[in-house]
Amino acid sequence: MKKWFAYTAIFLSSYMVFLLASTPLALVINNIKLPKNIVLQGVSGSIWQGEVVKVTINNNEIEKVKTTVSFWSLFSLAPNVQVTFGDAMSSGPEGKLSLTVSSEQFTLTDVEIFMSANDIARQLSLPIPLSAQGNVELFLSELVIATGAQLSCSKAAGEVLWSRAGVVALEQNIKLGKFTTEISCEEGNLLAKVSPKNNLGLSFDGVLALATQKVSGQGYLKPGAKFPSQLRSALSFIGRPDNEGRYQLRF
Repeated sequence: MKKWFAYTAIFLSSYMVFLLASTPLALVINNIKLPKNIVLQGVSGSIWQGEVVKVTINNNEIEKVKTTVSFWSLFSLAPNVQVTFGDAMSSGPEGKLSLTVSSEQFTLTDVEIFMSANDIARQLSLPIPLSAQGNVELFLSELVIATGAQLSCSKAAGEVLWSRAGVVALEQNIKLGKFTTEISCEEGNLLAKVSPKNNLGLSFDGVLALATQKVSGQGYLKPGAKFPSQLRSALSFIGRPDNEGRYQLRF
């Protein structure tokens, strides 16, 4: 009798897993109310291995999004999803990441994202029209966001690199060198700290307050020997330098 119950339990468990594994991803997505600024196109596959042809977020397009859910992670009540998107032949960003979700937090690990610097520049409100050169690369070994009464950054380790940076503005091709930004947490906020070792002499701390979704930042521009000559005439628009020759930046 006990063997009969055991066999029945195994059969029912296997059958439930089969039903869950074969559930179309499109069916799940259609029953989720997504924010108005997010649009999914071409959803296919199952919840275990799904694919979305295109994801549009605020007019920014991410192509060829593929997801794989780890079956064994379900037993720890912290589902893990491996995500890849884009490729060298697609427009928009390219990358991969691992997302683990629990009742208390969500964790991103092994994040690698590559995108054109000009794709980012097009999203910014700039005083003069320009196009950006080079690629921006984001690497995160870990990002932990607590989901309690309000979102809070618990842990972050990574960096953003803009190699061979440059802009074309006012019919000038301006080389900016290399920018390195360290990603970390500070008082529950996400902090991006720009290293001053760049041609502009730019040092800047950008802060994203997760609880309020507000972005702020402050820093300095300290022109040195490598400062692009084409930009010296534009310094007067920033303001006056302090006693150390620094121009303050704030938003």
